[in-house]
Amino acid sequence: MTRKAAQNIVALVYDFDGTLSPGNMQEETIFKAYGIDKRKFWAKSQALVHRRGYEQTLAYLRLLIDDPVFKRKPLRKAYLKKLARNVLYYPGVAEGYFDQLGHFMEAIPEVAECGIKLEHYIISSGLKEILDGTSIRKYFKQVYACEYDFKGGRPVFPKLVINDTNKTQFLFRINKGKFKLSESINQHMPEEGRRIPFRNMVYIGDGITDVPSMTVMHKSGGNAIAVYDPSRRVPREVKEMVAEKRAEHFAPADFRPDKLLVKILHRTLKKIIYSIAYRSSSDRSSDWVRRHM
Repeated sequence: MTRKAAQNIVALVYDFDGTLSPGNMQEETIFKAYGIDKRKFWAKSQALVHRRGYEQTLAYLRLLIDDPVFKRKPLRKAYLKKLARNVLYYPGVAEGYFDQLGHFMEAIPEVAECGIKLEHYIISSGLKEILDGTSIRKYFKQVYACEYDFKGGRPVFPKLVINDTNKTQFLFRINKGKFKLSESINQHMPEEGRRIPFRNMVYIGDGITDVPSMTVMHKSGGNAIAVYDPSRRVPREVKEMVAEKRAEHFAPADFRPDKLLVKILHRTLKKIIYSIAYRSSSDRSSDWVRRHM
């Protein structure tokens, strides 16, 4: 029998490239360090997709092992973490956003009353070895991203590949509290036994690659916010995500306290917090009735 979960945890789940960072992590780190022309690299990657039938993410992961420049100088795990210092962030991300959001939560009385906690997660098609070296890594409970198996310090094969569609697997891992890949998420788990119900989750992403995750969130009662580069006009795909009800809101990817995105997050968090408090109160009332019947 599945034990009833407290369900007092709120999860913010982020894509990375284009969401927390304005660029592509491989281009900002590996390409610059190795002097790689990004257009030529991605053209090679697309050639594997169209001529050899490779899946998009596997294509670029293979090139980072087999391309001649990486044969001569393999990408080592420690070096990838070191390169992470070159990752760029949108305004506010590295200047207090996570701490400020924590302070916002603490100021709401229901958070302490119900023991509500906030957790952050990343689900990305980038490289985990880079993300593990970022300055903001300490704020995330789990980071799910593509990983290599290393032997003798060299990457020999991808051991985890995350693409647009299988990102949704990791939403269910967060939902069920099954964080390890060795743990199956296929067995039925009653809603009341899940660690973080979807109604307590917010997915933040930037484009068409996030549509499957946003669709799962929407159909499961969760929340989704689409973001875009603040220096540009609202992209068509972001407008479409809201029009098609994949996301409830959209805003520039500016994570400073007085900006629209953070205001939307505050409102969304309040909605979730008050819902948790209401359910907690209702559960206590039901328990009292059962005890005194």
